[in-house]
Amino acid sequence: MNYIVKRKMIGCFAVFLIVIFGFGFAFTKDLTASTTAPIGITVAIDAGHGGLDGGSVGVSTGITERDLNIVFAKKLTKYLEDLGITVVNTRLDKNGLYKEVTDDYKLVDMKNRADIINNSNAQILVSIHMNKFSDQSQNGAQVFFEQGNEDSKNLAESIKNILTANFENARKLVLAGDYYILNETKPIGVIVECGFLSNPEEEKLLQNDEYQNKMCYSIYCGIINYLGITDTIAEGQYHQI
Repeated sequence: MNYIVKRKMIGCFAVFLIVIFGFGFAFTKDLTASTTAPIGITVAIDAGHGGLDGGSVGVSTGITERDLNIVFAKKLTKYLEDLGITVVNTRLDKNGLYKEVTDDYKLVDMKNRADIINNSNAQILVSIHMNKFSDQSQNGAQVFFEQGNEDSKNLAESIKNILTANFENARKLVLAGDYYILNETKPIGVIVECGFLSNPEEEKLLQNDEYQNKMCYSIYCGIINYLGITDTIAEGQYHQI
């Protein structure tokens, strides 16, 4: 059975989160209290970059996107697994997905990621990244979807709605993109840029454990809203990781 709701609109749970988060993240709901995901739901999480490909680099501390993506991927994985959702990760360490450093090692890496995702039987794909820009004032999380894919856009909107409710600087527009990881994989996928490592203030926040929990929990809520897993949620506090 396919539990993905096509063109799904965000329901009352998203509105509830907006109200609750407005008064502070500590008073959100613990979805693990009484909610169980339907059997058969699998989410693929892709921590972008790896190995020699460090991705964006923090302007102040030198933290690499490669390393931060893993932290966020592990936290998001735990939230989903605690709900009973099966999670497949493309990587859980600093290494890239290639055996030899050749001229096309990045392409090899991307193909191997796509193979893992396509063989996972996942319905949803979330690729975690960190952003950068020459203007250091730019900040805020943003979600990208597969160009021409309405389901991907709807998933992006669902995640964006929670991000904008919980983070004042989160981008209010989702953007289409021509990305290999979305184009060459079967699941309904999005790319989440969690923030800008080129912004000194946001670079520090992205390394803060509480901020990471809040970001990953928001992505998690966007995913389950899209899937429609909102019927038996009990009130409580969100759990730390």
